Amino acid sequence: MKHPFQIITTDKSGKHLFATVKNNLQVFDLESGRQLGSWVDDVDINTSLKKQQEEKIKALEAQQEELTQTSEDTELENDPSSKKQKSNISKAIKVPKIPVPGPGAPPIYNYIRALTLSKDQKFLIGITDSDKSVLIFKIDFENTDNCLTLIKRQAFPKRPCAVSTSIDDKTVVVADKFGDVYTMDIDSEKSIDEKELSPLLGHVSMLSDVKIAEHSGKQFILTGDRDEHIRVSNYPKSYVVKHWLFGHREFVSSLHIPEFNTDLLISGGGDEFICLWNWYNNELLSKVPLRDLIQPFLTDSHLPPDRFLKEDSKREISISKILTCVNPKSNDKLIIVLCENTNCVLLFELKDDFSITHKFTLKVDYSIIDICLDLSSGTFIASKDIESNDDLLEFYKLNNDSNTLEIVERSDLSKAITQTNNCEVESRDQFYPLYYINSLRKRSEH
Repeated sequence: MKHPFQIITTDKSGKHLFATVKNNLQVFDLESGRQLGSWVDDVDINTSLKKQQEEKIKALEAQQEELTQTSEDTELENDPSSKKQKSNISKAIKVPKIPVPGPGAPPIYNYIRALTLSKDQKFLIGITDSDKSVLIFKIDFENTDNCLTLIKRQAFPKRPCAVSTSIDDKTVVVADKFGDVYTMDIDSEKSIDEKELSPLLGHVSMLSDVKIAEHSGKQFILTGDRDEHIRVSNYPKSYVVKHWLFGHREFVSSLHIPEFNTDLLISGGGDEFICLWNWYNNELLSKVPLRDLIQPFLTDSHLPPDRFLKEDSKREISISKILTCVNPKSNDKLIIVLCENTNCVLLFELKDDFSITHKFTLKVDYSIIDICLDLSSGTFIASKDIESNDDLLEFYKLNNDSNTLEIVERSDLSKAITQTNNCEVESRDQFYPLYYINSLRKRSEH
C-alpha cells in the first residue's frame, strides 16, 4: 500500500500540488496527475546524534587541554628549575558513544515537518527533522526533468517547527521548539554555521506557528506558543513587543491571516474554540465554540494518554488547519476548520459585524490528515488517512448557492497522483506520525 500524504498545499495558480510523504517531497500537475518534481532527504537520521557526539569530543578536548596546562603551570611553580614535563593528566580522550535512545524513547523519524510557498511562488520552503534544517527549493516548471532545485540547506541549533516569509519575500522567518525565531536570506545559496545564527526574538515556551503581517506599510511578527500566548512584535526590530493577544487557555497551533482582511487573525489550538482578532488593535472580536459541533466526530483516540486519563476526562480537541475563502457569487466570507484526526470539515460564515455562524459540517468516511485550498477554483483537496494503493486524495467543491461543501468525483486524478507516490509500506504500523498537534498539550501529574 501507499503511505498517506502528510502535508499538502497548492500554489496560487491552482495547477500544482505540493505534497510530503515521509522524507519525500513531490510536486504534481493537478490536471493530469503527472509528477513534475521530487526530492528525497537522504541525510542519516542519526545526524543530530552524531553532532552531539562531535560537540562532546570538542568539549572534552578543551577540558583536557585546560587541565594539562594547569598541571604544567603547577609543576613549574613548585620546581622552577625543572624542565616542563608533560602531566600524567594528559591521556587519550575516551571517545563518547553516539547517544542511543533508551527503552520507551520515541523513535527517530526522518520526515518533512512543515511546508510553505513564498508569496511570489518562486520558492518552496520546508523543514526537516533529520538534521534540524530549513530547506529552500527554487521552483522552475520549465525544467521538465525536475521542477525542484535545492539551493540551500541551513541547519539550526534547535529543531525548527514553523516557517514564514517576509512581505517582500526576501527573508525566511523560522520558529523553533526552543522558543526562538531566526531569519535567513531566501535567495542566498550559502548556508552558515548554526553557531553564528542569532535569534531575532524568543519566547519562554516552544513555538508552534509564526506569521508575518503588515499594517500601514509596517511589518510585524506574530508568534504562537505552547503556553497559550500570541505575541505581536515589530519587525525587524523584534525586541519591541507591541502587545500580547490573551484569550487562549491551551496551546496555540494555528495562526491564519485572511487575504480578504489582513487586519484579522484567526487562531486555534488545544482549546474548545477558535478566536477572531484584530491583531493590530489587540481586540478579541469573537470566540467560536467547537465542542458541540465536533463532539460526534471524536473517538477514544482523542482521550488523554493512559497515565493522565481520569474518569471525567474529555475527548480533546486540537486544531490542525484553518483556511478562509470568499464565495465568488455572494461575496460571503467563509472560515474552514479542520480538527486533528477527525472525519469532518467545519465551515463557518464571518459576518461584517465579526460574528461567526456555523453553516455546514462535511462528514466523510475517513480521518483527514491535511487539507488545502485552490483559491483559483474554490476546490479543497484533502489527504486521506486510508490504507490504499490508488485513493489517497479527495476533492471538495464549495456550493456557491448554499455555502456548503460537496465531494467532487476526481477519482482518476486521485489515482494518478497516488500511484506516482513511490513510498510503499507493508502495513499501517509503518506509517510515519500523521497526528502530532495534540502532543503540544501540557499535562499535569496532579
